[in-house]
Amino acid sequence: MNALRSFRNTTCILVAIFALTADAEETPSLTVPLDGKFEAPFDRADINLMNWQHWPYSRYASHNASEFVRMARIPADRDAPPLKERRGDPFQLGKLNVTFDDGIERTLREALADSQMKGFAVMDNGALVFEAYAQGMTAEDPQVLQSSSKTFVGVLIHMLAADGLLDFDTEVSEYLPDLNAGVYNGATVQDVLNMQVGFPDFGSFHDPEDLGFLIEVYMGLKPKVLGVERQSTVEFIRRFQKPEFPAGSDFRYSDANTQVLVIIAEAVTGERFNKLLRDRIWTPMAARYDAMIAVDEDGLAGGSWGLAVTLRDAARFAELLLRRGKMNDQVIIPESFFSAAIDEDTTGTGVFENGDVVEVYNDQAWYLRSHEILTAQGSFGQLIAADYRHDVAIVFMGNWAENFRGSDFKKALAIMQAVAKAIDATR
Repeated sequence: MNALRSFRNTTCILVAIFALTADAEETPSLTVPLDGKFEAPFDRADINLMNWQHWPYSRYASHNASEFVRMARIPADRDAPPLKERRGDPFQLGKLNVTFDDGIERTLREALADSQMKGFAVMDNGALVFEAYAQGMTAEDPQVLQSSSKTFVGVLIHMLAADGLLDFDTEVSEYLPDLNAGVYNGATVQDVLNMQVGFPDFGSFHDPEDLGFLIEVYMGLKPKVLGVERQSTVEFIRRFQKPEFPAGSDFRYSDANTQVLVIIAEAVTGERFNKLLRDRIWTPMAARYDAMIAVDEDGLAGGSWGLAVTLRDAARFAELLLRRGKMNDQVIIPESFFSAAIDEDTTGTGVFENGDVVEVYNDQAWYLRSHEILTAQGSFGQLIAADYRHDVAIVFMGNWAENFRGSDFKKALAIMQAVAKAIDATR
């Protein structure tokens, strides 16, 4: 039985079922609340699938996502060693000042609060040297990583390739003959990794007339509206039969591509994605807390958006990226991932310049070439960063008002750069 046909016949460990007011209504609202105030009071009962990602409700929902969306568990090894720590703020980061574009000096904690930070962690030489929490989030709460989840998928695909289970130059149809989505005709695994598949522009996630809104309905981030009867990511992908450009010729960022990588991973291994993450990443990197990953009604994991992890385990992953996949002399992430994400000389599609920031997208990761920082980036301020120039790993878990806004990103980058430079200067 192939992976696509097995979706409905495979049981996932589900820890949350839709129990939302919006789903109980005959006609759920199509309005995404984008004008909420960050500090506005609310009750837990006010949260639903249309508002859980937005202010003020996201103050609670983004680190309690399993209460609102279906999720499968990724169990941690209870015997894993605790994360190394150097307590007492050894670099005096609590006294560090950060300056944003407004020219005002703020303490690090003030800057983090101004950036709607929920969790912030700094790793130096394999040890946690600073962490901070806000908005009710604690060390045991798994925050939804949004599109930072994609980098975990890219890493896993490289692991499977290193084991000989797939080849980057093989076309998707070889692994998924029943996918039945013409948009992938001629597309290789590498094309999918690099977001070079001919999807149309999905537009906004907030406008019900846009495909961005619709994919969130199919994946389970929003309630069943617009005539969607089954939240099946594969059904959404099958809507696209004609590519807008030849595979490999242009860049078009789409959650659908990461979802196809998840399907390929399950097809070539015969295992569900949450188990693959547990066996190949979570346990080897000695994660101490259970993670969660969203699943649709077919049981397909939301690798494009739905991984939820604690701050400290995200910091472990950031440190693993900083060490180019090595931990205690053991290679966990193959070098091929770093060669592709960092070292590949990309000058065409997937290269973006914004002022002094030059970003390159390869293999489900963003590399700030201008700053020598490899990142996993997700909506609303999720950043897992390996700063090779300053040899520091940093995690920023935010709760921004919008999926992405340049001014918010510049604040986060200013914070990370101030911290990294301060540590590098005092070593």
